[in-house]
Amino acid sequence: MFRQFVIEGDDGLTLIDAGYPDKQAAVFGAIRRLSRSPDQLKHLIFTHSRLDHIGSAAAIVRVTGARTHMHPLDIPIAESGGPFRPLTPAPGLLGRMTCKVFFHPNERVNPIAIDQPLTAG
Repeated sequence: MFRQFVIEGDDGLTLIDAGYPDKQAAVFGAIRRLSRSPDQLKHLIFTHSRLDHIGSAAAIVRVTGARTHMHPLDIPIAESGGPFRPLTPAPGLLGRMTCKVFFHPNERVNPIAIDQPLTAG
């Protein structure tokens, strides 16, 4: 199960990852359940470019105007909407099954411009 995190800071809310495509309503609902509004979302940080992490990013940014942040090596994937890098399954049946169920190498998402590359420090 995919989980996202919301951090509250002095300048508003920060969301870690955007979830699968078409899940922006769930993200906005979760923010409202925290007694906050989507317009308080100021930053969207991506841990990496995968379907389940950037899928709803374009829709979330369209509504909120949040600034986006990502590691430079993943930016080309996010800004083009895919394709995604191949996964190497972990040893054993579970690893092979997980890759088949959760990995969609040919699927594409709406591209998302990245405002700020993440760097060490």
